[in-house]
Amino acid sequence: MQGRYDKNEHDFDPRDFEPGRVHRIADDAVMFSEDMTPAVALWNPKYPHNVGAAVRAASCFGGRLVLFSGDRIQIEGKKGWRLPREERMKGYRDVTIINDDHFFDRFPGTVTPVAVEVRRSTETLPVFAHPEKALYVFGPEDGSLPPSALRHCHRFVAIPSVHCLNLGSAVNVVLYDRLVKLGVTDRKEITYPGNRP
Repeated sequence: MQGRYDKNEHDFDPRDFEPGRVHRIADDAVMFSEDMTPAVALWNPKYPHNVGAAVRAASCFGGRLVLFSGDRIQIEGKKGWRLPREERMKGYRDVTIINDDHFFDRFPGTVTPVAVEVRRSTETLPVFAHPEKALYVFGPEDGSLPPSALRHCHRFVAIPSVHCLNLGSAVNVVLYDRLVKLGVTDRKEITYPGNRP
């Protein structure tokens, strides 16, 4: 995540993407700015409804971007894949959805990748101080984040629970915790593309 970011004609512009559809990025030069945070990255998710739930959570709690890697979620058609019907709502248009295997390389060094993963040195969510410019990285439903993903992450946080949470639920909990710790007490205070300064 160091040094690859230079603002230029390859910078990502969410207006280039149709809202509510998943898009692939083929150009390795495309970069996301820190203004696209907080962002959620799902590592090789297995079920479309969990990607949909992550998009819904981002829309509800001020996230701008949901990325997912891998090819287990099939994207078909020229215009991209649509969210499962139960996850579609007006607010999803606030969130850009991209399938990309190289998302770590697309952010500037000012963005902090946070692995939501149980590890030896993991902080617990109740005492976790969220980075201002965060990329929250979640592992797949049927496994953990691989070493190739963990080595990019600067912080590690775990959600204390008796059992592991569903992927969509984990995204909701982390993004909600972020808002609570920011002191947000009213939905009018939640920033999203339509009401950001």
